[in-house]
Amino acid sequence: MGRLKRHAPEELFLLRSRCLIGRSSTCDVRFDDARISGEHACVRWTGDGWELRDLASKNGVFVRNHRVAAGERILLAAGDGFTLGDPGASAFRFTLVEAAPPVASALHVASGAVRESTAGLLVLPDDNHPRVSLIEGRNGRWMLEAEGEVRAAEDREIVVVDGEAWSLDLPALTGPTLDGDAAAAQPAGRPLIDSITLRFRVSRDEERVEITILHRGGELHLPARSHHYLLLTLARARLADAGAQPAQQGWRDRDELCRMLAMDEYRLNVDVCRARKQFLAAGVHGAANLVERRPGTGRIRLGVGRVEIERA
Repeated sequence: MGRLKRHAPEELFLLRSRCLIGRSSTCDVRFDDARISGEHACVRWTGDGWELRDLASKNGVFVRNHRVAAGERILLAAGDGFTLGDPGASAFRFTLVEAAPPVASALHVASGAVRESTAGLLVLPDDNHPRVSLIEGRNGRWMLEAEGEVRAAEDREIVVVDGEAWSLDLPALTGPTLDGDAAAAQPAGRPLIDSITLRFRVSRDEERVEITILHRGGELHLPARSHHYLLLTLARARLADAGAQPAQQGWRDRDELCRMLAMDEYRLNVDVCRARKQFLAAGVHGAANLVERRPGTGRIRLGVGRVEIERA
């Protein structure tokens, strides 16, 4: 993410896709100073870079002592600076110190803490307590999973998790996951969720489940984890429905899964989160879609269509 530095006092701000600077309580960077307008300036991501605009402020925005004209758009590169109001006032001087694009994130409204997404996955309030998960779908749209249900997430919406409010920032940057033809054109060695095969090796007492990811570049052996049994169960559902159309294969009712696995819904959600995180750590592109949920139905399935199961 981009970073904006205020010079006096020195302070760093993470840049979400749009950063409002001003006196209003709704601004991302606030000044309690009458020389600053309610919404004085805006720094936003355009898709190509960071852009600065004066929001018709009374005292202006200055870049290199030049006052930015109304409606003028100034493209900022790393190291570029600007000042609000008086061009000589260090208290209102900023520098773009990092120009990386924004990623999907959630701002904790009370504390100002920001959680960033990783490779299409954002978990709230934290990885150890996955009450809410935001998943970037194959079509590039963000979906919100909470209490076993899934729906489309909206940019700038407020999500309440355990009584705490989070503001979502969901820039449309990455686009959809590559389809099979595009995946085939990728360099060898990069596993993609839509082109891998999962090989399960199961002990005879089913106490140990090992997973190997087969892809064009070779094989990835994952350390055995307790959540592998959930993935094995979903893989078996895929195989049981092998005669159905791919879009219909492997869907199982959430409550039925909980009964089969002798776990409650919270534990199911924890295992789903841990499975996604393990595949992300293994470098699988699109691993947030390892487990899919069907909106409005409470149904769940393995997001990988090619699976093999063998006995140890």
